Amino acid sequence: MNDETFRSRLLKLVQKSRKALRLYSSMGKRGELADMQVAEWREVNSDLLKSLTIILDAPGNKSLAASVIAVRDRFYHEWRMAESELHKKHKELLRYSESGDFIRVVSLGTALATLKARVQALQAAHHEIQEVVNRSHVSHPPIELAEGVVLPEVLMPEKSIDTNPIQRNAKVIQLRQRVR
Repeated sequence: MNDETFRSRLLKLVQKSRKALRLYSSMGKRGELADMQVAEWREVNSDLLKSLTIILDAPGNKSLAASVIAVRDRFYHEWRMAESELHKKHKELLRYSESGDFIRVVSLGTALATLKARVQALQAAHHEIQEVVNRSHVSHPPIELAEGVVLPEVLMPEKSIDTNPIQRNAKVIQLRQRVR
């Protein structure tokens, strides 16, 4: 991996994100749903820009690739969680539509339009980071676990995401220990 090439590609992605943010900010009123969708794209793009800027501004960042991969993985996780929520709400929409509860259908339709825009924006952000990683032939750095390590702010999103929305109970079976 050529570090300068990787860094320059990240800088190009930062420039691309800034340009997109300017575009989203300059869009006038287009309608309530369109404005909500643009707001989702703007928020995700802003998060991407902030994350990459923090990584690139870190002095002597020896783990540049690891930090970028962690951000990519975070966007992937958020994308999949939002996609799961989208499918859940879509099923609700169909159920309320079949029962004739059109007030809830309209409400869920609005929420789904916003959520769909978020899914698309997260998927695009993940894809952009993945393209930089692929073009730079960055290998996944080994994961080192150490006690007392605090992850940088960029690696831990401010919003808490429930990683296990369905509570699962497991039956633990004790293994017999050998008698010596």
